[in-house]
Amino acid sequence: MSLTERVRRVAAGPEGRLAFDVLLAAACLGVALVVNLSGSESVAANREDGPLTVSLTVLAVGSLALRRLWPLVTLLLTLTGVLGLVVIDGTVGAATLGPIVAAYTATAHGTARTGQRAMVIVAAALVLTWFLDPVDLSPEGTVINAAAFGAVLLLGTGVRDRRDRAVVDVRAAATQERLRITRELHDVLGHSMSVMVVQAGAAGRLLDTGDTVRARAAVAEIEQTGRRSMTEMRHLLGILRDEEESPSPRAPAPTLSDVEALVGRVGEAGLPAELTVTGERGAVSPGIDLAAYRIVQEALTNCLKHSAATRADVGIAYGADTVTVEVTDDGRGPARGETSGHGLAGMRERVAMYDGDLSVGAGAEGGFRVHAVLPREVVP
Repeated sequence: MSLTERVRRVAAGPEGRLAFDVLLAAACLGVALVVNLSGSESVAANREDGPLTVSLTVLAVGSLALRRLWPLVTLLLTLTGVLGLVVIDGTVGAATLGPIVAAYTATAHGTARTGQRAMVIVAAALVLTWFLDPVDLSPEGTVINAAAFGAVLLLGTGVRDRRDRAVVDVRAAATQERLRITRELHDVLGHSMSVMVVQAGAAGRLLDTGDTVRARAAVAEIEQTGRRSMTEMRHLLGILRDEEESPSPRAPAPTLSDVEALVGRVGEAGLPAELTVTGERGAVSPGIDLAAYRIVQEALTNCLKHSAATRADVGIAYGADTVTVEVTDDGRGPARGETSGHGLAGMRERVAMYDGDLSVGAGAEGGFRVHAVLPREVVP
């Protein structure tokens, strides 16, 4: 880690924030003391209680060193110092910097409740100045003070609201990313595991009958399916890693061109399937290409796992502006309410991402049907 990075990390941490606040308090206090203790109209120029004035100025401004540790306590301390100056002389001068900065901090860096309490405290302090003796407040001064505090309170509230919205956006993005990763893992592993389970069952039955040749072929297919799953997993994990952390080559993401091989593997797993392609493939956006492949993969996985089908048909139709994929089987069809689930939810999310259309349910001749229409290109 470089020296610059270390400095930035320390500055962003609690120690760095406290150091900044101490420096800010010292700077504001210096300004307040210079202004209040100089000139013919200074707060302490002609008074015997100069030390008290200095002490109250230090309280009103120096308390800013604690502004982010205890925002409301700091606001109360700064207002106490200012009100003390008002009582002994009626002149505050630059000491107003203290409660103004403290009010901003409480609303900008605190919670919404802290901001509300800060507003109540400031309002109470402004009202209290009317009852302090010997103060002779002018209406103009009252309006200026109220406007100044109102402005910083609104500014701080706006800063906090923007920060809260940014946090919500980050959390939403993280949730979407987790859903995407979950969906990809389900797509990668769900299909392969289903094929391997079917093949393992077939291999066991073949061994029972003494057909070792076909049993070995089934075991070999299980091995190949496992290897393909590992390759896809490495690809998925490689995308999630930084390029510097994953220098090993990765296989390209599957596309509609790989559906033929997918259909072949499903057939080898024991579910005869046929692929029909119409139209010219042409250019298809990579994301849509992957989404369409995953939809076909998930539909075939459901055929293997749930439908008790003996046959599946896969259709890909390339239109002028759309790509249509359809998977049907001759299985038992959907039970009542069986149009949801993790896999089907993933299909809907993929289709919705590209403003496509998806229909799932019973086929015209029984069984289960998945029909998805996607645009060829991503619409901005």
